[in-house]
Amino acid sequence: MSELGFLIDASIWRWDCENEFCVKKSKNNATAGTSLETCKLVCGQYGTLWPVPTGDVFIGSAVVNVISQNFVFETNAVTDASRVLIEEMVDIFRGYLVSMEAYGGIEPTPSNSMIVVKIDCSQDDIRITYNTDESYELRITQELGEVVRVSITAPTAFGVRHALETLSQLAAWDDLAGSVVLVNEVFVSDRPFYRHRGLMVDTSRNFIQLGDLYRTVDGMSYNKLNTLHLHLTDAHSFPFDSPSVPQMAVYGAYSERKKYTVTDLKALNEYANTRGIRIVPELDGPAHSAYGWQWGPDYGLGDLALCVNRLNRTNVCIGPPCGIQNPVNENTYGVLELLFSDLKEAFSPDVFHLGADEVKFGCWNITEEIVDWLEDQGRGREEVDFYYLWGYYQNRTLEKVDTVYGNIPVIVWTSSLTEENFVENVITPERYIVQIWTESSEPSIASLYNKGYDLIFSNSDNWYLDCGYGSWVGDGNNWCSPYKGWQLLYDNDPLEILANQGILNPDPQRIWGGEAAMWTEQTDGGTLDGKLWPRGSAIAERLWSNPPGKWRTAEKRLVHMREVLCLRGIGADPVQPHWCHQNEGVCYYE
Repeated sequence: MSELGFLIDASIWRWDCENEFCVKKSKNNATAGTSLETCKLVCGQYGTLWPVPTGDVFIGSAVVNVISQNFVFETNAVTDASRVLIEEMVDIFRGYLVSMEAYGGIEPTPSNSMIVVKIDCSQDDIRITYNTDESYELRITQELGEVVRVSITAPTAFGVRHALETLSQLAAWDDLAGSVVLVNEVFVSDRPFYRHRGLMVDTSRNFIQLGDLYRTVDGMSYNKLNTLHLHLTDAHSFPFDSPSVPQMAVYGAYSERKKYTVTDLKALNEYANTRGIRIVPELDGPAHSAYGWQWGPDYGLGDLALCVNRLNRTNVCIGPPCGIQNPVNENTYGVLELLFSDLKEAFSPDVFHLGADEVKFGCWNITEEIVDWLEDQGRGREEVDFYYLWGYYQNRTLEKVDTVYGNIPVIVWTSSLTEENFVENVITPERYIVQIWTESSEPSIASLYNKGYDLIFSNSDNWYLDCGYGSWVGDGNNWCSPYKGWQLLYDNDPLEILANQGILNPDPQRIWGGEAAMWTEQTDGGTLDGKLWPRGSAIAERLWSNPPGKWRTAEKRLVHMREVLCLRGIGADPVQPHWCHQNEGVCYYE
């Protein structure tokens, strides 16, 4: 009863699906008269699915009331280990259902519907790798009576995980029903377009707490991303607490509370694997190496890094702070091997990232130890001689990678080393994958492809998430401004970039995919979620589906996906007023 004496109906609004949009109407004028949540589940070709499936999709027009305790799972797996992994994935799905019921805030309306989920998994993969088959088929049918049958078929547990993620997006809390509802007739056939679908998070410039990394993994799993690239170290700090070389964190971590142990990272890696995500560690070098590397003289190992903290940096190094590894000190490679070994214990990666960008030769050119070594090699102090030295470092470092990991692929960033005149003399396409961070118009992209290199895209004009803020050195805006909105990320198509450079039919096995890069000069756990999400969702659909349409076709689902992220505890930024979520298709400029 209002103060004016009128009875108030708290739910006067209903939604009808018209031309694939949910249209808001008063309940007296609505035809179907469903809740917004139910309308979104069944309206349009893809309902609320994110990312859109790549195969056949059928979503029915009706829902059934369900309660979490009425889900029964029957799993056929080829090994006990894969069965255990799938059971962990099922527990995560059950958690989604329970959280939906908790969101309702009331005791769910009782339901006699029994949801029988039959899972068939034909392979025994229990670790996700860059070659994992992530495909799946999902079918939902409602029988006469009270039984709803869900069939999930996938080669690997990771395809099963994706199917469960899709199943969770076919359910929602419905205020009108007073329970969770599930679409009762569905078929989805799905597999990812790209095998490498990731986010890069820099943990050196500002430390990222473990809880924030765990939450990032959660957000990635909701979007079917499969690679978390950790830029673990840089010149600013060395937060990896290496058991074999504890001096690195003693000299390099910001504090005792701002470092990661092997145990920390191993637990994070297991958590990620259960959610279909592999972690790729990056130990950057030879540049971007200062704090953590300066202890060599105190322990009789000589200078492991040069020009550390040098204030006059012009033409000497990237910074602040200044610092570059010493490639002619044999002890540098001994330290690297020990670090690689400890990182193997933490992650057991199937691919390793060596960084290898932004090397300036000025520091080497003013270091007597370097100049003397070059002279002993019959070299001078010209640019070509320093590329020879850089190549020597890369080859020696690769030897240490091979000693620890075997013959696994190695990733490097684009740099002057990957340009036309030098790349083939130092890094071979048989061993190295090149990660593009130059702008999408850079002609070296086509050149690298034509020379046989596999590529990962993170082109800074579209897939850098730190852009559009004030400069952290001086005034004005930061170097890669303006801000990259989700629309720009969504429309950034690696195949289109190659086509614009004359590569019309690239080998899909050589275009691994891409990553959105979150450099953290101005980011930590307090701002991480909002900068990653929902823009990370945009790149997720691009990399999973490679949809032919542009961002406008995805807008209503992206706005809804942001709501899902928030309901699951991710602090995703809003992209529109909530009014637009309730009034689909009308928030645009005329």
